[in-house]
Amino acid sequence: MRINFDYLNIFKEPVLFGALMVRRALRRKMTTTSDAILIVNTCLIGEFAASAQALHEFIRAHEGATSIDLLVSPPLKSLAQHVQGVRTVYIAKSVFARTAEHSHDTKQQFGSYKKIIVMRISPDAYRMLGAIETVEMRTSLPHLVTYGIHLAWNLLLGETPRSWREVSFDMLNKAPRNIPFDELFSIPSTEYARIRALPALQTVQKKVIVHTGSSWSMNHWDADNWVELIKKLHALGDFRFIFVGAQKDKADYRYISSRLSLQTYSLIGQIDLLDLTLVLRTSDYFIGVDSGPRNLAHLVGLPSITLLGPGPHMFTPHNPHDIVLDRSEGRGLYQRFFYQREQNRFIERITPQNVYGAFKDRLYRA
Repeated sequence: MRINFDYLNIFKEPVLFGALMVRRALRRKMTTTSDAILIVNTCLIGEFAASAQALHEFIRAHEGATSIDLLVSPPLKSLAQHVQGVRTVYIAKSVFARTAEHSHDTKQQFGSYKKIIVMRISPDAYRMLGAIETVEMRTSLPHLVTYGIHLAWNLLLGETPRSWREVSFDMLNKAPRNIPFDELFSIPSTEYARIRALPALQTVQKKVIVHTGSSWSMNHWDADNWVELIKKLHALGDFRFIFVGAQKDKADYRYISSRLSLQTYSLIGQIDLLDLTLVLRTSDYFIGVDSGPRNLAHLVGLPSITLLGPGPHMFTPHNPHDIVLDRSEGRGLYQRFFYQREQNRFIERITPQNVYGAFKDRLYRA
């Protein structure tokens, strides 16, 4: 057992917000002829997916009147550049500063802004904001503090908290609304054609996207469970299983594929976030753990089976085509803050037969 220090990184944000407000108060007032707004949202993939609809509503409300720029974490840039109505996308590492978040471009040149809205912050973003001139700055600190207390309380009670999607709408003062993917993003048909040309997608079989990995160990499902599950699904119909994920997920894939007699395909570590989103858009089903790819599958409306670890579960975008398997009953305070091995982890209470049954249910609903 050891403390999950990665998860504890989120507690840096209130400190950074406080320092930002103090620094802002000490700076001289400025004026600018710029009408531009910068939205700072240096978050992880799941949080970005959950906040995409709120960003859309904010941008739509300012359409034609101002320019909107985004500051996001590096992996998000390829997708964020296609958000409808966004002028420029800048990058800064998230508060977690993961290995996939390569160093930002030191040549980024910011202009001045009429307003900066800081939804999420990190040490990297804090340093950048110190050099950017703005007339007005607004932070989400009150929302984050209130939501943190709300999460802790619901985690103790084993109840479902408000989703991050709802909180994102609150941060941008917009009313929640479900918005189709094609309204959120503007992606040329040539990009879809490029993705459909990938060898892994060259098939008339139903394409099942599989994601076994997670940044949190308590969300990791045993590889032997995946082997048993895919054998069962293969007997159920004519499917092509395509694995996605980061470099760290390759070990799981090698183990799983070596124990299967059927051919599987891997895009692990080969595609960026935009590509992954388009792969999901051009596929038929998703099966995976609570993770960034799972949230993107929800964002594109892909029929999904999700395996959840300990609660609370708050980043999920709305998806009426999802079946969730959750044995935590919203609990898991200990597992959230401490690493455990295989024993007694909530996700290991989900069996391959459970997932197989959920997939059959999802299949027959389609």
